[in-house]
Amino acid sequence: MNIKASGGSPVTYPQRYQTLPIAVISQSEQQDRYLKQTEVEELGAFFSSGNQRLEILETLTRNADEIVSAGANRIFYGGSPMAYLEKPQDPVGLPGSGYYVAEDYLTAARRSGVASSKERLNLADNLNFFNPLSGWLERARTLLTDREPLPGGFRFINISRYGATRMKRSMRDLAWFLRYITFAIVAGDDSILTANVRGLRGVIPEDVTDATVVALKEMQRQSLTYFPENAEAGELIKQSFQTLITEYLAEKPTAKLRVGVSNEQQGLVLPQSYAIAAEHRLKFVIKSVLSETEKLAAIQAAYRQVFERDITATYDFPASELESQVKGGQISTKEFIRRLGKSRLYRRLFYEPFTISRVIELAMRHFLGRGLSSLAEFQEYFTIITKGGLHKLIDALVDSQEYADYFGEETVPYLRGLGQEAQECRNWGPQLELLKYSASVRKVPQFLTLFGKYQKPLPNQHPYGSGNDPLEIQFGAIFPVETLPATTLHNPAPFGKDNRRILISSEGFGQVPGSLGRVMKLVQTNHQNGHETNGSSPKLPTGLSISLTENSSSAVIQATYRQIFGRDVFEGQRLTSVESELLSGEITIREFIRQLAKSKLFRKTYWEPLYVTKAIEYIHRRLLGRPTYGREEMNRYYDVSANQGFYALIDKIIDSAEYIEVFGEDTVPYERYVTPRGLAMRQSSASHALNMSEKSLLSSRSQLDRFVPNNRNGKVQLLLESANGHELNVEMSAELSYAEPEMSDL
Repeated sequence: MNIKASGGSPVTYPQRYQTLPIAVISQSEQQDRYLKQTEVEELGAFFSSGNQRLEILETLTRNADEIVSAGANRIFYGGSPMAYLEKPQDPVGLPGSGYYVAEDYLTAARRSGVASSKERLNLADNLNFFNPLSGWLERARTLLTDREPLPGGFRFINISRYGATRMKRSMRDLAWFLRYITFAIVAGDDSILTANVRGLRGVIPEDVTDATVVALKEMQRQSLTYFPENAEAGELIKQSFQTLITEYLAEKPTAKLRVGVSNEQQGLVLPQSYAIAAEHRLKFVIKSVLSETEKLAAIQAAYRQVFERDITATYDFPASELESQVKGGQISTKEFIRRLGKSRLYRRLFYEPFTISRVIELAMRHFLGRGLSSLAEFQEYFTIITKGGLHKLIDALVDSQEYADYFGEETVPYLRGLGQEAQECRNWGPQLELLKYSASVRKVPQFLTLFGKYQKPLPNQHPYGSGNDPLEIQFGAIFPVETLPATTLHNPAPFGKDNRRILISSEGFGQVPGSLGRVMKLVQTNHQNGHETNGSSPKLPTGLSISLTENSSSAVIQATYRQIFGRDVFEGQRLTSVESELLSGEITIREFIRQLAKSKLFRKTYWEPLYVTKAIEYIHRRLLGRPTYGREEMNRYYDVSANQGFYALIDKIIDSAEYIEVFGEDTVPYERYVTPRGLAMRQSSASHALNMSEKSLLSSRSQLDRFVPNNRNGKVQLLLESANGHELNVEMSAELSYAEPEMSDL
């Protein structure tokens, strides 16, 4: 499969929801001015109410179950609605949750308050009406309390007839609504409600609209009961709920289509909810009926769009005549933009310092508010500018049908970025880069480079760009430290579930000195008598595979600890009782490894302090001796970890068919595969370590002579200790020990 270039993804540049500070500051930034007094007062009021907003958030979150239950009980009867609410998974038992191995799940849940909240929820559900008369009783409650009257013809919903699937969706939506209410209160801006509710309206059936509004009003009433004497907090809650209800009653929004679609442009559809969530950017028009102040603001917006700055303050630009003509209606806004593009200042700023390719890209930004769509479009404008110069290029852009569709004769061009309209996925990265304020600083053409890479397959590269990945965990990990030139950082490779890692078998290098650690000691082995002559302490068996049938029990236990924990553990950390079961034959090595992996030490080392991707990767390498293959394999482990927890993940790996086939019952797992990056790192570190010890090896010539005086058949073994604690024997013939080049190669 040929993997070709990708323009990047907006996931790298997520579209953030609006907040009050962003909404206020972005408009002043767009107009290149200081904050007005009213805006400063608005920001001050928002920040002064910060503690109160957080208090509302904490209160509503703490009583979320009661609020959702009150809204559901208002419209459903014949059962417990909360039984269908699928809440987010409890963090208890997941990494970083503080759930200890010696503590059972229920105790941890009670300690964290999870169990008590569930008990309160069950008590509230038991108080619900479970008979068909509950609808009439609910109407009576409406008359006797301050609840709003039910709409005419309203019918309560029978849970059993409604069905489990629809109940789950309804309860999910009510929980979502409350969650977005808290977001909007903290942000001080209700755009998050508008965006998400309009998006939800596109998929909700019309027959449940009235019932949902009744439930929302009851949730609002329940939320206000927690602030009986705080009028300001009540107003904040009422405002958000009212925005939510108003947007919910609005008609289903139509999708926004990209205007001016041609064969070179992708005609994408943008849901209106995405456009609403976009940053509010003002659009300026110049009409003769506007006031002098409004005309001046629109003219300054035109300067900022074409020149990317306010030229009246920093450049000697003869703008008075042009401004008077556009203010008086002698020329249109479109003609005003054309003359700015053909000015001497524009040529000096955006034509003379750049290559022709970059000139075209910047002109697209200034006059059409977007980047290039395809190589064919670039070639068309390249032909125009090479034959007619910059003036012809400006005329082609301003006189295009696309300019007429978007801006017409009166509107000042604006940036059509993320959220303003649908973006072309193949050019995401360059499009977003071009819309940044610093676009004019970059001299290298971005689109032409990307278009060229479309024609040929990409080399092997990181899916998130060229990053530093010292732990070789390339699935779900983005590292901030970059070691390659910045030009490659924004060129990620397409990456999906079908892509797999390139793994190298350890069998080909497992006993090569260049891939191992530092030299520890010298041991002579005489091939004639087959025994060691140094009389030192017992060493670990050679080779990669270690089993009880071939090696001593003490060596197997030591090798197991080193494989599972990556080091020798302290005496107090050893599982002596489990070791006794192994030595007595009650359990196999596979069960011994299972107990080590489920121990408190292993969990605290490789599970609790790490995020789930890194934890799975570490555990997988320790137990199966290889990195994960790719996304598809990782997804299976994600499901097990999320739904069943840490211990189920250990069982999943140890009970797998691969483990049983490779290691069986009596073999300690060993490293079978590494990534190319891992191999390169080991070779680099090993070369450095061996170079440091080369002089000491060569200076020990006399010791080697004593070990192998005149025995040309003897061999010298170097016991090497790798980074993960394993000692491996590397045999070197005595004849080679006298040849300095071969010794240097070590």
